[in-house]
Amino acid sequence: MPASPADELIRTLFSHPDPESRKQAAAGLGGTSGGGGPAIAALVRALHDTDRGVRAAVAAALAAIGAPAVGSLVLAMEDGDWVVRYRAAEALGSIRDERSGTALLRALSDPRDHVRYMAAKGLGRLGERRAIGPLTEALSDENEFVRRAAERALAALR
Repeated sequence: MPASPADELIRTLFSHPDPESRKQAAAGLGGTSGGGGPAIAALVRALHDTDRGVRAAVAAALAAIGAPAVGSLVLAMEDGDWVVRYRAAEALGSIRDERSGTALLRALSDPRDHVRYMAAKGLGRLGERRAIGPLTEALSDENEFVRRAAERALAALR
């Protein structure tokens, strides 16, 4: 049986040496309706790609898939690699789902400032009203970028 288009994209995502080809494969997986669970699982695994641009394309593809990807993204928020948590938070911040807001609220206390920044940014984008208290606390975060993201998020919520 010939490989499906999603199978071909997954193969490219993990085996092509050119980052541009991997980015295109990620975008294709984000746009496929037939990829389903295997596409989501492959994209979440690809958050570990060595290329920053590929990881950004993967996050955008997961955001494009939307609600079906939320469960896998919430699990990715527990990854030991802060870069994976950062990109998972980025994708969750684009998906209107209660689980996204809950995961981003937890991420406001992540040990890595990059993740806290993306969580604050996403909470503002989602209009997550439950975040007002935690975002107010984030105004005193040690990192200036987290403080600014919290300030912008609070402004968006008001």
